[in-house]
Amino acid sequence: VLADGRIAVADGGTLQLRFFSAAGAFLSASGGRGTAPGQLREMNAMSRLVGDTIAIVSSFSTLTLFASSGQFVRTTSLPVPDNNSPVGRPLLITVLGNGTRVSMTFPRPSPHAPGAQWADSSTVRLYDEQNTMIRDLGPQPYVELVQATSGPDQPWLSAIGVFAGGDQQLYTGFGSRYSIQVFAANGTKQSIIRRAWQPVPITPADWETWVIEWSKLWVKETGAEREKEIQKVRASPYAETLPAFAQFLVDRTGRLWVREAHWQDAIAAGSLYDPPAVESRWSVFDTRGRWLGDVKMPTGFQPYDIGADYVAGKARTNDVNQVVVYSLGVRGSQPR
Repeated sequence: VLADGRIAVADGGTLQLRFFSAAGAFLSASGGRGTAPGQLREMNAMSRLVGDTIAIVSSFSTLTLFASSGQFVRTTSLPVPDNNSPVGRPLLITVLGNGTRVSMTFPRPSPHAPGAQWADSSTVRLYDEQNTMIRDLGPQPYVELVQATSGPDQPWLSAIGVFAGGDQQLYTGFGSRYSIQVFAANGTKQSIIRRAWQPVPITPADWETWVIEWSKLWVKETGAEREKEIQKVRASPYAETLPAFAQFLVDRTGRLWVREAHWQDAIAAGSLYDPPAVESRWSVFDTRGRWLGDVKMPTGFQPYDIGADYVAGKARTNDVNQVVVYSLGVRGSQPR
């Protein structure tokens, strides 16, 4: 939601940045698929920067900027290391409101003893608007792994690194415990948010339901071959407990919203941070890290932008995506 009430929507189908009035009337579109200036080859994420500049992560490490009018501003990319560098290619994971870019490199796990379990890390770095590195935050826990016969494997439903950027802060966490690091835009660690947390077990019955429902979507074989493929999934490693959280969002006032993990959310595509398949619960923390309360959101609704008095996001009903804006703080509020 922009300062004048218009709503900007990243349309992944057309690779357009589409603008609507506050009442939902279509106004204009920018971008589109292509390689010309202002066109996009991918649309991986969207951020609103200070002043309503809109930043689109348009490839692995490339950012395309648009003015609030929709006019193309420029395309910029993080530096890519040469082939001899031990540092992997950076992946843009979020952009702070002040324009600071946050990147990570994927872990390169080494083989362990059969059956070993461990958490591997990614290297997180901050870059300024000229793509000069501000600070290397070093290794941050990113993925849980188990050593299978074929090599390191990620258990289903296990913890993964979670990141979110506000105007001036970066939040990072790994769901093996309820601990969230808060960094300033210059990379200085400001604080750690902690909360008492009791891990929720993933029961054999939960896992069996997950396998059956996931297989309905993704196992394409028939007959005996289908049963073999389902059994492979059933025998795959999965987490004993759900992680402490699945997603972070920072609202316009600087509050941090932390989404509770539910195994049902990972049925569609395998990730706990996919759009909620069940009613989602978000814990809200103020700018000092104090817990303010929990907010429930409807089944199938994925928030993207939260203000002082609204929550804007995507709702999927009957396989159709809709942009929905809810009033915040009014019991029984309806979409507008």
